[in-house]
Amino acid sequence: MKFVENINEDEYTKFVITHPYSHFLKSYEWGELSKSKGLIPHYVGLKEKEKLVATALILEKKLPLGYSYYYIPRGYTIDYNNYELLKNFTFKIKEYAKKNKAIFFKIDPDIKLHTIDKNANVVNDGNNNYELVNYLKKIGFHRKKLNLYFENMQPRFTFRLDTTKDIDIIRKNYSKSVIRWIKVANKFGVEVKEAEKNEIKEFIRLMKITEKRQGFFSHEYGFYPKLYDLFSKIDAISLLIAYVNIDNILKVIDNDLKVCEDTKKREKLELQREHFSKLSTDSKMVAVSSYINIHYGNKSWYLYGANDLNYKDTYANYKLFDFQIKLSHDFGKEIFDEFGTIGDPNSSKPVAGLHEFKKKFGAEYTEFIGEFTYILNPFLYFVFTKLVVLYRKPMKFIRIIKVKLQNIK
Repeated sequence: MKFVENINEDEYTKFVITHPYSHFLKSYEWGELSKSKGLIPHYVGLKEKEKLVATALILEKKLPLGYSYYYIPRGYTIDYNNYELLKNFTFKIKEYAKKNKAIFFKIDPDIKLHTIDKNANVVNDGNNNYELVNYLKKIGFHRKKLNLYFENMQPRFTFRLDTTKDIDIIRKNYSKSVIRWIKVANKFGVEVKEAEKNEIKEFIRLMKITEKRQGFFSHEYGFYPKLYDLFSKIDAISLLIAYVNIDNILKVIDNDLKVCEDTKKREKLELQREHFSKLSTDSKMVAVSSYINIHYGNKSWYLYGANDLNYKDTYANYKLFDFQIKLSHDFGKEIFDEFGTIGDPNSSKPVAGLHEFKKKFGAEYTEFIGEFTYILNPFLYFVFTKLVVLYRKPMKFIRIIKVKLQNIK
């Protein structure tokens, strides 16, 4: 077998996008997008009789003195059941990384560790991939301590929905509260749609609101148009937006007030009316919730989301979430991935709210096998791991400052 470098875009994409272990984080487009974050993409693979049998998107991060480290998002595109091929490709990447002065490379395969229930307990008679985990260790990988939150490069837990089923069957698995809130959104006349690129300004506006509220900073705002441009070239991205008309909302509330005789309900309706009256705007339609989806291979992902909580009583975000699931179904995708949750469903941390929101849509709670590191230079790896802790503290402070500065603009 022959190790190949600099695979051309067409050959690389044709292999990755049709592979059973396809993932948008392995795509040529994600590699090109990563350049905007200071990373260098390498598109490498293994050929047998001039035919690709494995590929990897390697993202290189430069370090001082000519050193670097490699990250292979969601692992290789390879048949993980073929252990001989897996070992061969790993050793070829090891040689390639050493030649280029990488001190380590890491993978986090998009492979389920085992079946878990809604409380993250292992289902004893479910499927598992413990043998693969042990084999990765056997050929030289070090498995990082299993995390429950978002400490690693990618989420280790997610919710995944089988979108091959009839959409009515999918919706029957929503929680009763989701079904009720979607009805409320319909009552308030929430409109959802797949938007055009020029409407990405609304997504960014909503993202600024969300970041200010939650105190985090995801990306420079120029990142999102770049993402859209790259993935739209292969028709693999959807910008989704939910709009409301405040005048219509006020009419609905007024009609409810006319027939409402319950004192507590009237008080709530009057507070709602007062609240929405203050939000009155010259614009007839107001964007209140927006998501970005990626569609690649046999899956769709809910990648980024932003909401204006001034309009939370319209439940627009629930209707929009349902819309993206239907879109994945209509596109013929097999899996809709909600792209990340926590591994502790009983957590009291703020991020637990995200978990509660996502689980209401009836998807399978999924735990991946984790992050694996192949150490090539033990001394420099030790130094790196110590320095990165010192580096992250000021960087966290800088991110907080960025949020504040971005929201002043």
